[in-house]
Amino acid sequence: MFPRTLSERVAQHGERTFLHFEGDDITWAEAVDTVARTASLLRQSGVTPGDRVMLAAGNSPTFIYLWFALRWVGATCVPLHVGATPAAVASMVKDAGLSAVVGDEGHRGRVLDAAPSLASRCLLFTDHEALRAKVADLPPLEPVETSPYAECNILYTSGTTGAPKGAVLSSEAFLAGGRELAAALEVTPEDRILLALPLFHTNPQVYGVMVALQTGCSIAILRDFKPRGFFADAARTGATGFTYVGTVLSLLLAKTESVPQHQLRFCVGGGAPEGLWRAVETELGVPVHELYGMTETGGWVTATSTKHRRIGSCGVVRPDMECVALDPDDRVLPAGQIGQIAVRPKVPGVIFDGYHARAELTWSKFRNAWFHTGDLGHFDEDGYLYFHGRADDLIRRGGENVAPLDVDTVLSEHPDIVEVAVVGVPDEVMGEEIKAVIVPGPAFTIDTLEGFLQDRLPRFAWPRYVEVVHALPKTPTQKIRLGELRALGSDVVDLRSRPGVPS
Repeated sequence: MFPRTLSERVAQHGERTFLHFEGDDITWAEAVDTVARTASLLRQSGVTPGDRVMLAAGNSPTFIYLWFALRWVGATCVPLHVGATPAAVASMVKDAGLSAVVGDEGHRGRVLDAAPSLASRCLLFTDHEALRAKVADLPPLEPVETSPYAECNILYTSGTTGAPKGAVLSSEAFLAGGRELAAALEVTPEDRILLALPLFHTNPQVYGVMVALQTGCSIAILRDFKPRGFFADAARTGATGFTYVGTVLSLLLAKTESVPQHQLRFCVGGGAPEGLWRAVETELGVPVHELYGMTETGGWVTATSTKHRRIGSCGVVRPDMECVALDPDDRVLPAGQIGQIAVRPKVPGVIFDGYHARAELTWSKFRNAWFHTGDLGHFDEDGYLYFHGRADDLIRRGGENVAPLDVDTVLSEHPDIVEVAVVGVPDEVMGEEIKAVIVPGPAFTIDTLEGFLQDRLPRFAWPRYVEVVHALPKTPTQKIRLGELRALGSDVVDLRSRPGVPS
């Protein structure tokens, strides 16, 4: 459980820095003391063991304090994706049965507009210093003892419409992910991991915060990712590693004009094909450690460790899991053959427990004792995994999963669209971009899309490309030939080039 591990870190590394944020160094002892006092405030505010509480916070120590304080009192943490639409927020509140919201004062309006039922159960702070001042005179609370396999977090998908699904994870899933990744990267207490990706994502939670919990290393938190100043931030904070998605690496290559002297000895994440990988190492001087995983698998399954690095691969399977490539009949494929990547644990608690309140969906993913990821890959003779994209039609845009059906559904409600199909198209920076192919009504104009999509889809799910056609290509059975829609010909409009339409 988190409280026990935090107490161990205080005993071993109490006076060492745990959090570095905007010039402020916070030791393990100071951080855990704040967590225990914040837990007292939560208890006074009516949060009890077993409650599910929304955490609506950006990147700062506030997120860390509240996440750990919720676990200190035995409550489940449900982080809010800051790109979620009002409909998605309302759906989360209802689906998880959320009883309160904690986090940043800046999120009050967007949360309460979507979920007014939480108005009387808000505990929000202007910043992490205000939180510390609020709890300074409260007595530290003794942590609630919970099973390491009990529900710890519910991490919801980004929710391109109002129906996100929540992956239920235990403390052990987080701690095991940090423990195994720390071993793979040979992280020591002397390391410092720079976190610029949103803390509500599994990536920084497991690859950064949990690695720190397991090793006593420190983390430096940036409010957001700014590629032009990233290496200056890395040098200023003394970071030795950072986490990424492929988009981060692409933007660093594109936007970095000069690389200052730094101490970075690794970056870790997913989404670095071989060409990008080599360029980052050659031009930026940072060794890449590619991994494969997702929220449901406790963050990651395979990784290129310090001892097992093979450029272009996602590395080897971590010791506490099994991972294979399956054929359509769920038979394990031999080395070299592409199939659906499937995972199962060797020990309890290291992958998710299922999707909250969605038993049918959960069981559909766990066929024949394997969790089916929906991704394609193959293993080589030495056990290195190679990723080949999605087995289903999800679009992976800049680290966010976007379901084409969700975008289809919203666009189909446009009064001047007769028919629409949405596909992903390759993009060097974002991984994939979203293209909508539209059969228009007589009054349709592309200029109407921005206003229509506002509040219906989060902006990362808006199409970048739009093509207007007379009819969608279809098979004799009236199935749309999606493969024919992915070309970016001269008739395709790039909305990024149009004023007022965000990318």
